Amino acid sequence: MSTKVVIFTDLDGTLLDDNYSFEDAIQGLKLLREYNIPLIYCSAKTKAEQEVIREKMDINDPFIVENGSAIYIPRGHFKNIRAENADGYEVVILGIESAKIIEEIRRLRERFRIKNYYFMSDEEVAEVTGLSLEDARRAKMREFGETIVEAEEDALNELRKKFEVVHGGRFIQVYGIGADKGEAVRILTEMYRKEFGDVKTVGIGNALNDLPMLKAVQYPAVVKNSDGTWAEIEIENLYREEKIGPSGWAEVVKKFVKKFVTG
Repeated sequence: MSTKVVIFTDLDGTLLDDNYSFEDAIQGLKLLREYNIPLIYCSAKTKAEQEVIREKMDINDPFIVENGSAIYIPRGHFKNIRAENADGYEVVILGIESAKIIEEIRRLRERFRIKNYYFMSDEEVAEVTGLSLEDARRAKMREFGETIVEAEEDALNELRKKFEVVHGGRFIQVYGIGADKGEAVRILTEMYRKEFGDVKTVGIGNALNDLPMLKAVQYPAVVKNSDGTWAEIEIENLYREEKIGPSGWAEVVKKFVKKFVTG
């Protein structure tokens, strides 16, 4: 059985630039389509957000949402894998419901300053993110976590007692302790191995919160951020791409397609 290459990728700052465009990555996307290489989003973004991006990129592979809180697999994608059915997907849930996190934040807001998506209007989220109003609405549709724009450190310390609290590229993500990008990548990789046998996994990110994903793949890579720096990540076998964001992402794809597929 021939080697199957699977690519896991972060979105913001990696496959998408600071303006949420993937134009500079189009050649890499074409290459993946040409060689039938699955592209798995592994992002803090919600299901609603990722579905729109998937449609724009014409991607039909599984995807990992909200920092590893859940894996959505298009129904029937794997012949021998069955998971909980929901809305046209088979779903593996690793996290907890957002309502439990919101309840705790609501309680903490009585004592601390916390600015988070749930208590902000669509317009306010659009203003702080640069998203369109419609995209801001999707960003608020969190099922397994919450996004904090700013908060007192004491409030974050209280949240850390019950949840994962991770600083992303711009904001702070709060989600269930059982959720983990790395574990989601490992679960999905095993599904691909059961289906295809020999599988090579590549991970592409740009920030420290991508570390669990990068540690879970065989070939981790980071692209430069828009300020020209790489995330301070030190793991074995890490490839650092000189180009920024989606341009760098396309170069990483070319490198590994050449390594494993075209020789």
